[in-house]
Amino acid sequence: MSARFAVDALKQLGEDDYRLLVAVERGMINHEYVDVKLVASISGLEEDFVNARLKKLNKLGLVQRFKGGFVGFVLTTRGYDCLALYVLVKRGTLSQLSLTPYGEGKESEVYLGKTEGDRIVVVKFHRVGRTSFRKVKLVREYVADKRHYSWLYAGRLAAMREFEALKILWKSGVAVPEPIDWNRHVIVTGYVEGDELYLLPVLTDPKAFFESVLQEVEKSFKAGVVHGDLSEYNVLVARGEKPVLIDWPQWVSSSHPMASFYLKRDIVNIAGFFAKKYGVDVDPEQLGEDFLSRLSVNG
Repeated sequence: MSARFAVDALKQLGEDDYRLLVAVERGMINHEYVDVKLVASISGLEEDFVNARLKKLNKLGLVQRFKGGFVGFVLTTRGYDCLALYVLVKRGTLSQLSLTPYGEGKESEVYLGKTEGDRIVVVKFHRVGRTSFRKVKLVREYVADKRHYSWLYAGRLAAMREFEALKILWKSGVAVPEPIDWNRHVIVTGYVEGDELYLLPVLTDPKAFFESVLQEVEKSFKAGVVHGDLSEYNVLVARGEKPVLIDWPQWVSSSHPMASFYLKRDIVNIAGFFAKKYGVDVDPEQLGEDFLSRLSVNG
């Protein structure tokens, strides 16, 4: 699902349309489909007006209409994108968004954008749950006690947690993108010019770069954060062959009961990549154990 459709739809929305989308979003907390009466009640708008405007939003692909024993609506991915973008534009965080993805993964889409001051930024849409929740550790830990669960909540939670991690790490001097703003399932960060490690054909000094990555992992741990999903797919090679660590929604605290497990897995994963691709002389398992021991992390 490309965010370009949300950008196109956003140009056709007014304040009342935004209020109705928010009302549907709130209604979905406890309802699978939100009927017109409830949308009217939450939004404070007349029911006939609400009914007419929801038909328009349905045609724009921002809500999906269900007709069974009653007429109900749910937000679509495009509608949720609109809500997040609307707020970020209102705040002045965004003034432009590219129409084609800058990067795409199983659980996110990444675009380039600009702020009102023409600063280039990265805009990441979390798409957790659009295919499956099975691999999402944060869902198991943070949603288990929720009566109602949806892809909206999962995406918002992923964005909130990633932004939280970036704030901690940026303040601690760890090499991560600068956190700028977030709303719902979308985060905005500073743009880092570079290539993803797995896409780069060669490195000038693989061993030195690998050691730099380990230093950033150590700094992250001391700042209270363990990445939890580190690999060659979420390390950027910035100018001067400096590492920048990205994609933090699955992080855990350094004091988490499973911190040692995730930290060692991170080390083993990244060490295995450098050993296999660049022939760096390292035993991934032993390095993982040594890393935990040196940082006095209990296994």
